[in-house]
Amino acid sequence: MSRPRRSEHIREALIQAGIEQISTHGYHGTGIKQILDEVNVPKGSFYNFFASKEAFVGEVIAHYSQDLLQQLDDFIKGPGQSLSAKEQLQSIYEFSLNKVAKSDFKQGCLIGAMSSEIASESTECREQLKIATRKWVAFFIERIIEGQDAGQFRQDVSAKELASVYWATWEGSLIKMKMSNRLEPAKEAMHLMLNVLMAPAK
Repeated sequence: MSRPRRSEHIREALIQAGIEQISTHGYHGTGIKQILDEVNVPKGSFYNFFASKEAFVGEVIAHYSQDLLQQLDDFIKGPGQSLSAKEQLQSIYEFSLNKVAKSDFKQGCLIGAMSSEIASESTECREQLKIATRKWVAFFIERIIEGQDAGQFRQDVSAKELASVYWATWEGSLIKMKMSNRLEPAKEAMHLMLNVLMAPAK
């Protein structure tokens, strides 16, 4: 089997550095030089792989989304397999919120951050954000349908509608957490969404 070319490693390293830097500093707060310094490659290397910063960020968004979806899929099929749909969702949001807190509230959801910062400015990035959001909502729809079938979630609202509101609550919770620099407000919002607003009628 042939070994991956060094250029492929550099490209992947640039994207991973982009995920980290942009998640922390945002699109406008992250310069190409920051990314290059992180990977320790000359400026010319960047344009060997990406036509522009905009094209680069589009790929960063796609990789970020796919990587996290793969991690969630691994969790659902692995450690979370024995959990109910409701427990799976709770485990996911608690793990994710704690991860943000461990970064001193500097790193949030790249999808949400880019949606508010760059979506209106960049057609290319906006399309990648739409694709990523559709995939994420589809993941939540599957979990919610499973929970509805098990009587854990309300059935008078469609799984698609619940997933859309759940996603919006999640992104809003991250903004609230970063604004307050506290974990509790976000956890409270997600708990309310999962255990009250999505609860089946008694």
